[in-house]
Amino acid sequence: VSQSRYEVKLYALSIEGNHIQKVAHFPKSNRADFMRDFNSTVARAIPRYQSDYPGGSFWARRYSAEYLPGVEDIEESFFYTVLQPVNDGLVNDIKDYPGYNCFEDAVTGTEREYKVVSWKKYNDAKRSNKSVSIEEFTETCTLSYARLPGYESLSQDEYADLLRAKLAERTAEIIRARGDKPCLGAENLKQVRPGDLPNKTKNSDIADHRPRILSKCPERRSAGEAWYFSTYFHYKDCSKRYRAGDLSVVFPAGTYKPPAFTRAFTGYII
Repeated sequence: VSQSRYEVKLYALSIEGNHIQKVAHFPKSNRADFMRDFNSTVARAIPRYQSDYPGGSFWARRYSAEYLPGVEDIEESFFYTVLQPVNDGLVNDIKDYPGYNCFEDAVTGTEREYKVVSWKKYNDAKRSNKSVSIEEFTETCTLSYARLPGYESLSQDEYADLLRAKLAERTAEIIRARGDKPCLGAENLKQVRPGDLPNKTKNSDIADHRPRILSKCPERRSAGEAWYFSTYFHYKDCSKRYRAGDLSVVFPAGTYKPPAFTRAFTGYII
């Protein structure tokens, strides 16, 4: 629902054991709104469809957002995302991964339709009308992926064949770098119970360093960091002035004003 509502261009989506990773473009500069709805929807769905969910907060902390400055970086992150099961040593081929992998949907232009219930509206309506039908609050939503930039001139078949070849090359590189260490395998993966903790996992705190700009090219990374930090400090200055009562402040493109109630009161209360 959020994808169509916010006109997001989704390139890749990976659902891992302890995190969700995606590569997306937000032409409407509405990433914060999209992520708010996405995270709340997932958090509400898990207790509803996973009966043994122990309860409590679902997300450990707020999401981390990194920027991709060039089309090459988008492609690099696309393959990093779809190859997560291979990178993590779970399988040697993403086709063997028992969970959802977006690669074939993305390269073939496949669209998947899902029935989504607006539970809040349904429950609100049911309080005053017990006979209300859940179908009235169910809509069909489509999950689709945008083509990677730079391949617009290719036909769908040419695009799929090219990316499958690139996937095979990258898969072989990962396995070669892993050496003699075997993968877990699909059958062993199926024996893992939902909610089980991994033997080893990455642990980080909200204050830990994270790259703001993801790029293997030092020039693009340097230019991206210069843009990011100039925008960051400009926003901090605008936010300070706005909260002090200056409503004429023009915020940097793609950023958001603080909520109005956080502005300092400059008058008198009698």
